[in-house]
Amino acid sequence: MNPTTHFVRGKIHFISNGIFSTRIAGGDVHFLKLAAAAGRAGYELNFFGGHALAEVIARHNLPGSVTLTDDRTMNEVNQGALGGQVAMFRDFYRRYRRSLQLLHQIAPDDFAYAASDYWFDVLPVVRCPARRKLMVLHMEAPRLGQIIMRSRPDVDPLRLASLHYWASQRWSLRRFAKCKTKRLLYLHPLMEPRLRKSGVRDNEVTLISYGLDVAATDAVPAQTRTYDAVWIGRVHRQKGIDDLLATLAYLAPRLGNFRAVLIGNVREGILPHVKKFGIEKNVEFSGFVSEMEKIRIFKASRVFLMPSKHEGSPRVIGESLVAGTPVVAYDIPNYRPLFDDLVRYAPPFKLEAFQQTAEREIQEMRAGKNYLDTRNLADFKRENSWEATRGKFIQTLESL
Repeated sequence: MNPTTHFVRGKIHFISNGIFSTRIAGGDVHFLKLAAAAGRAGYELNFFGGHALAEVIARHNLPGSVTLTDDRTMNEVNQGALGGQVAMFRDFYRRYRRSLQLLHQIAPDDFAYAASDYWFDVLPVVRCPARRKLMVLHMEAPRLGQIIMRSRPDVDPLRLASLHYWASQRWSLRRFAKCKTKRLLYLHPLMEPRLRKSGVRDNEVTLISYGLDVAATDAVPAQTRTYDAVWIGRVHRQKGIDDLLATLAYLAPRLGNFRAVLIGNVREGILPHVKKFGIEKNVEFSGFVSEMEKIRIFKASRVFLMPSKHEGSPRVIGESLVAGTPVVAYDIPNYRPLFDDLVRYAPPFKLEAFQQTAEREIQEMRAGKNYLDTRNLADFKRENSWEATRGKFIQTLESL
């Protein structure tokens, strides 16, 4: 008999005002997985957020209640345009104000968890009556100098979104550091210097994995490697789109019957460039796919190309690795602490080296030689599985 059916270990309020669409990824998936783990462990769940969050909760069959912080789902906007960014800020601010008005629903003995490091999630947690508070740090915001000089690839041309991110993370960390009983989850060891500067003590932080569906991946049978290269992401210079396209154009004439598949809603943004290079016969667009279909595509591919110029804790590299698909990536600082020698690295932003590394690995895979067969993937899977990640989260709750 499941002992969690006999008692409730406490109530957790997940503050997640940043979800404005049912298309979720990254940090949103992470928080939903942790919430599901808490529910299974016997905690009562409540979610603060908008109508889009409520729909996501329903789709994922999560237990618990939803405290709505908006009147309706926000209309889709162009996030890269000034008008779109202003509209999003206004929507987030309205949800934040509504959250503050509803904080009386949180009791002093409850837990409160900020699902992001943005002010609209963290400040309600800081200000609510719950004595036990948690927040998560998924990625370090760019520093002010990097924003001014646009020296980090994820800084947008307008700089407004990046300035908002920088100010939000700085403010959130400082306010959260002043809470008495707290735990801060962080996803990358390189974040530790910034955490120390914020005032959070070592015994108040927990390093936690981004989480991988190892069991689900292992359950998908081996596939015939029909694609030479696979890529997943969004159309942004941070993701190295120009280098990706140049690499596909380099590989197509050099490898007979070269085939690549691009996952995600990227056809409209990338197809014109694919046609310009004359490689439309070599490139397929899968569109949005289910998690199981994504795993199948990874297993049906020889190499995952990762030409990103900057990343936080890229789960997608881990997903490729547990699927047994080699990864070719630029050797940027965040990767080695997470993946060590499981990735084939090219010198940062040396396109020719990246292309040559990709060609070599595809040739090796075509010959039946996979370097991952000689690596210790078992430890990597065990340490980064959702089972291990959820277990660490429950331990963190118990430590409070």
